Amino acid sequence: MKPYIYLLSHEMKFSTTGKSLLLSTCFFIIIILTTSISISQFGVKTSATSVAILWVALALSALLSVKVMFQIDFDDGTLDWLMLSPISLETIIVVKAITHWLTTCLPMMVLTPLVCIPLGITFHSALWILLVMLIGTPAISFISTIGAALTLGERGSHLLLSIFILPTFLPILLFGIKISMLITNSIYDSSAFLILLAISLVCIAITPFITSMIIKVHYT
Repeated sequence: MKPYIYLLSHEMKFSTTGKSLLLSTCFFIIIILTTSISISQFGVKTSATSVAILWVALALSALLSVKVMFQIDFDDGTLDWLMLSPISLETIIVVKAITHWLTTCLPMMVLTPLVCIPLGITFHSALWILLVMLIGTPAISFISTIGAALTLGERGSHLLLSIFILPTFLPILLFGIKISMLITNSIYDSSAFLILLAISLVCIAITPFITSMIIKVHYT
């Protein structure tokens, strides 16, 4: 158990000392504020547009720290050492995804009740949306590992990474926005909640194996 705890603590320490955490959070806030101010000038701000801005901002901001998931470890040889360690590659990938969620998605979720104010979303609705994000964002972090593995070793591949990952975020965004929009209208759809939960669970279950195969192919 100790090697896994050490690996997670190492990843957390590395992620929190870098710039990715601050950049993602600031980018999240800037997208919401600028978009909210822009659309309010035309009087088109509705519950649908507000929650869409919130979810799209979260997805785009989460992408900023995806590239460093494996790239730095790959460049300095740490990934080679980890692959030779007793810890399975799938476990390493799970730890990377959890770290991304804790250091990127979670801080943005904590800020959600505050950023909902300029979007015109009530505090009560914001808390429910926070719960929806808690269900949906793990899928974002786990899917991101696939994109990080696909672009491993490619320089200047941030645009390529976005092209790979953003389409796969679509089901999460669609259900996340739908549930959040219903919540702002005091409608609670348990079936949509369960579908979003199922998407996250499936992503958690299969993406480590897909990412592992991609990394192994890269090394061969």
